[in-house]
Amino acid sequence: MDNNDNFCYKKNINTIHPGIILKMELMDSRNLSIDQIAKSLNISPENVGDLFEGILPISSEIARNISSNYGGTPEHFMRLQSTYDLYIDK
Repeated sequence: MDNNDNFCYKKNINTIHPGIILKMELMDSRNLSIDQIAKSLNISPENVGDLFEGILPISSEIARNISSNYGGTPEHFMRLQSTYDLYIDK
């Protein structure tokens, strides 16, 4: 792989919305339903769907709820979102 291929690979990783990563962790790995996740995050199932599709950003409230229910820190989830936001706003 030359340097251009490596750059493209890194570029594609940076464009993944954190909600998509969250979906992979909660639904695909932990086999949780959208309703279970919605209840734990204190948001509607529709908003969970939007989050998982990369439409809804991770807010500070959602970050705190992810952290308290599933681990990690709110700061981690906020950093994922802000990194994504900065990347797509280029």
